[in-house]
Amino acid sequence: MNKKILVTAIGAALALEPAIGMAQVLEEVVVTARKREESLLTVPVVASVLTGNAMERYQIQDMYGVAERVPGFVMGESVGTVGIQTSLRGVGPTSQTATVDQSVSLNIDGMSLTQGYAYAIGMFDVAQVEVLKGPQALFFGKNSTAGVISLRSNDPGDEPELIARAGYETEAEQYTGELIFSGPINDWSGVRMGLSYSDMDGYFKNTGEPIPGLGNVAPKYRDFAPRETFMFRGTLVANPVDWYDTRLKYNLSNDRMDGSGGDGQLVLCPDGTGPVEGIGIPFIGDADCKLDDKTQLGDFDPAYWPGVRNNGVPFMDSNQSFGTWEQNFGFSPELTLTSVTGYYDLHQDNLIRGSGSSNPTIAADFTFDTTQFTQEIRLTSNYSDSALNFMVGAFYQDAEQKVRNRLRANTFYGLPPLLQSGLHTIDIETISAFGQLLWQMTDDLELAAGARWTDEQREHRFWDNLQGGIEIPLADPDLDADDVSPEVTLTWTASDTLTLFAAYRQGFKSGSFNTVISPTSATLSSFEDEEAKGGEIGLKALALNNSLAFNVAAYYYEYTDLQVGANELSDSGAILLRTINAASATVEGVDMDLTWSPAALPNLTLVAAVNYNVSEFDDFPNAQCGNGQTIAQGCDQIFNAATGLYTAQDLGGEPLVRAPEWTGNIGFDYEIPLDNGMTIGFGANTRYSDDYFTNLVELSDYTQDSYTKTSANVVLRGVDDKWEVALIGNNLEDEITAGVCSNSNTQNGTIFGGQISGGAAQGPAGSDELGCVAERGRELWVRFSLRL
Repeated sequence: MNKKILVTAIGAALALEPAIGMAQVLEEVVVTARKREESLLTVPVVASVLTGNAMERYQIQDMYGVAERVPGFVMGESVGTVGIQTSLRGVGPTSQTATVDQSVSLNIDGMSLTQGYAYAIGMFDVAQVEVLKGPQALFFGKNSTAGVISLRSNDPGDEPELIARAGYETEAEQYTGELIFSGPINDWSGVRMGLSYSDMDGYFKNTGEPIPGLGNVAPKYRDFAPRETFMFRGTLVANPVDWYDTRLKYNLSNDRMDGSGGDGQLVLCPDGTGPVEGIGIPFIGDADCKLDDKTQLGDFDPAYWPGVRNNGVPFMDSNQSFGTWEQNFGFSPELTLTSVTGYYDLHQDNLIRGSGSSNPTIAADFTFDTTQFTQEIRLTSNYSDSALNFMVGAFYQDAEQKVRNRLRANTFYGLPPLLQSGLHTIDIETISAFGQLLWQMTDDLELAAGARWTDEQREHRFWDNLQGGIEIPLADPDLDADDVSPEVTLTWTASDTLTLFAAYRQGFKSGSFNTVISPTSATLSSFEDEEAKGGEIGLKALALNNSLAFNVAAYYYEYTDLQVGANELSDSGAILLRTINAASATVEGVDMDLTWSPAALPNLTLVAAVNYNVSEFDDFPNAQCGNGQTIAQGCDQIFNAATGLYTAQDLGGEPLVRAPEWTGNIGFDYEIPLDNGMTIGFGANTRYSDDYFTNLVELSDYTQDSYTKTSANVVLRGVDDKWEVALIGNNLEDEITAGVCSNSNTQNGTIFGGQISGGAAQGPAGSDELGCVAERGRELWVRFSLRL
């Protein structure tokens, strides 16, 4: 770690003295990082906070928009049912398995969610988002090894409110609309209901031209890819008596995309786009092999793909419904019992091309279902006249995951219609208990100590439809994880404007099972738990008459059995997407941010944040080689005497995936009151990211280059904010980036082989091509809002 950076930053903060004259006082930010309402200035957690107003200002519709404003937070979209993969400080999964838990958990209105597709839920009517960095064991339902994204939606207020909003985006030709009604029912209850609708043609263009007569046809949709999304959220709050209040939330979301089931584009073709010797078919002949706003993909001709769904047009259709019921029982003003009941249901169907080319030979046809019931109970004390306070509680989860895999094949090549077909089920039962003791040692010194004990059991079953639907006895059908994760923090509130803290934390994430492959009775399909331990020290300060907030923290964490993913080919030529455990990794760095409202310029707010992060594998000698990777390229571990080839590479000392060394943001917001009672506002934000790996294989060109993305907005508001007209631009540089990429032998039709891994030469098919799911580029919005 660069200690000079930390020392310089802390010294600068301590040297800040109140300026002479009247400065603008920053509004206090209240967070619930410890399930108590506390000031961000005093809570001993590294957190980035986005308010609902900030999200509206920049038309933040999803988690990608959040990631653009939180240094160290990187996202990538994977294919199919896997959904979004998130990383904080370089820690996050690379697995292509839908049944792996995220290292960064998502908490929506008190409910813990860890499956990747939950992150695709649109950002709608949100009050606040808190991004808590580092292992989080105690307060958010399930343990996490990298952090928590806590999202809280708006509640009804004391006055009736009607909000109507419509927007149009020019680049993807996207229309959006929102309608929100909120208000009291009587003097002790209220209701809030919201609808959101979005319809877009798609930002990318599909220029694919399949070779006629080989089983694929030109794409039905040249816009890539038309998408329609509907969301509903309902909230009911009640406080009928002084000692009881309740909050009920229900959410419904439907997301439909045609022409793509989450397919990517070829971005690297190291051996060119011509045919491989011996086969003679230019499977990727029309590919431009670069990350841009075009992709080259064909649809499936049903005549050569028996049983293919949606008449051979790739698609994704997702339905999510979930909700929470929170109840608070006030036994006394100092003692509260809280119950949070949650339910989540996801059904997703998708059909994707088995390679990023116009002439695919295989297709992945998936159905993913998951249901989850959770119950948390916690007892919290708040004795103002006592040096000791506590929180104790218990958490229960009962979940089921079902994965139906159908690996279809192009029968033009004499292949069977189905290479793989089966049903996986995973039953999950989690029981945990947690507690924390807060000791106010002196007026300005607090010691907090706690731990979470977790027992999680998973059972895996598989039925092989290629063998008549019989259940296959598995070699490792059960996992039983048992863990205790402690946490200790020491907080010194030196003054009303200065807080210093030190923390030791551990995190844990249960292992699970690979559900992309069709296992046999001899196949080991499980992977083990992921664990983290380490700590951080931090400083939080207000200066310049409370007009400047400054935070800095340094951290160091060690990870063991980090869950990572790799692609390889089976004997039949099918892609196997595996999840394995890397031996160990180290993550260290510094987070800094500041917010300043200078006295000389009323209504101006300046913000800046930076994350310096070094995330590396310490020991990973059994990492999967890339297909066609030679000894000279690093495939020189674990020799197979039978084949005379090496089977693994050593990634010790290499960076983790989605782990840029430097990321940062700088921006401003400025409002000018007009004489007629209206207001005009301006804002801008620029994010910078270093380059980073997007794939575990980590060959020479498998990286996302460094980039900057700038957002800006101009807003005109009417008297009392009754109406608003906004012009919003996001990613004005039109940078096309990706966080997740996959390697496959696309040039040779994926299934025809011709590669040699772990030898002196590559073989006739050379090395793999790289396909990525790219993030959307430039967005240019015009939006109208009305509040009554």
